[in-house]
Amino acid sequence: MTIRINSFYFLILMIISFNSCSEIKTDNAIECYRNWSGAEPTSDIKVLNGKYWQSPHLTKEYIMYMELETTSQWLNEFIKQNYLSTDTTKWDSPDDTPAWFLPTKEFQTWSSGEEYDRSRFFIDTVNKRIFIYEIQL
Repeated sequence: MTIRINSFYFLILMIISFNSCSEIKTDNAIECYRNWSGAEPTSDIKVLNGKYWQSPHLTKEYIMYMELETTSQWLNEFIKQNYLSTDTTKWDSPDDTPAWFLPTKEFQTWSSGEEYDRSRFFIDTVNKRIFIYEIQL
């Protein structure tokens, strides 16, 4: 009986281990949003473009590029919830930046201001669009 129970727990552990060790990679904008937020886009968000990669590690390590069109209220809440402030430092886009990720001079650069956080948020408050480059490694 003990061997059967131990075998059962071992099997469950193996299934969980193998399930959590698969890379996630997508260029589908909606899938990118789901992987990033854990939810479906709400009616005040239009997901225009997305690229998402998540490592196969047990920790959630990811790199994400996304372009959204949204409301002023959503943008203001996003800035507030993520403790963002304007960022005047030069941002060099990584080599894997998708061709559609092109914030223009109308976009203001925002970041958390934390020393090791390389994520950047490019926000155009007039047209209510945001380009998000988020990296969590």
